[in-house]
Amino acid sequence: MKKLSLLAALCILSVVMVSFQDKTIPFYVGTGDKGAGSSISLCELNLSTGQITLVDTFNNCMAPGYVAVAPNKKNLYAISSDNKVSAFSIGGDKKLTYLNSQPSEGTGPCHVSVDPSGKMIFVSNYGGGAFAAYTLQADGKIAPATYKEQYTGKGPNEKRQEKAHAHFATASPDGKYVYVTDLGSDKVMNYVLDAKNGKLTPNPAQPFFSGKPGAGPRHLIIHPSGKSLFLLNELEASLTSCTIGKNGVITAVKTYPTIPADYNGPTNTSAAIHLHPNGKFVYVSNRGHNSISGFKILPNGELEMIDQQTKSISTPRDFNIDPSGKYMVVANQSTDNLVVYDVDAATGKFAFKAESIGVKAPICVAFL
Repeated sequence: MKKLSLLAALCILSVVMVSFQDKTIPFYVGTGDKGAGSSISLCELNLSTGQITLVDTFNNCMAPGYVAVAPNKKNLYAISSDNKVSAFSIGGDKKLTYLNSQPSEGTGPCHVSVDPSGKMIFVSNYGGGAFAAYTLQADGKIAPATYKEQYTGKGPNEKRQEKAHAHFATASPDGKYVYVTDLGSDKVMNYVLDAKNGKLTPNPAQPFFSGKPGAGPRHLIIHPSGKSLFLLNELEASLTSCTIGKNGVITAVKTYPTIPADYNGPTNTSAAIHLHPNGKFVYVSNRGHNSISGFKILPNGELEMIDQQTKSISTPRDFNIDPSGKYMVVANQSTDNLVVYDVDAATGKFAFKAESIGVKAPICVAFL
């Protein structure tokens, strides 16, 4: 009887394992292309083989560079080169249906994100240096902006910091604060968020965090614990570990280079930053050096570089790690393709697996 029970258990386990191995995870790719390939691509990643399949494309907005999926996975939002932010519904087949658009309230939008409650989105306009926040309707449509701010200021890099350049915005995991990077002034703006009423107010405890002059803060990622923040500096090619204290105040801990000190190739600018789903590792991409660098998050919030890979990586504007933590998908902007890496969830190290499908000028990878 025991043998039969064990056999049954093993059969069930094998079915579960096969089911998991055969599972595919959908993701969306944004593009910087303004021509015939100007579309959001729906792809699937096979968790057994690491193979990527292109499922469909959606040509509803011009150069939908950055996309963001709502927490309920029923809506997707995209910025476009015609200075708009658009809403889409996600169907049962993961295909997109256009809902509506709103002005981005600035020029050159480069990033959009959704707050944890799914009630608001935030748009950063790199070209004009403006930031805007919007409430969302019950069906996911975007209402007119409820908050707008035109940033001012500049930095010591005369070519890249001649004025404000809002680059990225994200809410804290608890939905209490919103942080916006301004590459032009080396600041991270800090707001208190009231998503229920669609309101933002400058944080009285710290209206902004000042980074190193000339570093050029681009993107940041907040640990799920809400206690650590990792700030990627595009111009300096560095990563700053920070703490988030009481009242949402950011404090820098230590800064680390993201490329070798002896690098003397083409000018390098850092681009994207993502956490491993297990919360133990943080990864960043470098354009010029053309690499992905991996760091282990230490108990005290500091970092330790554990790996750096360059194979088949070319202008990695973005990359992302699938929710299972098994694969990394790298978006090569200059070679118009996606590359897959295996990731070791125990060590954080990663290894080249295969070059995958072609996508025109991919600049964002968002898993569903």
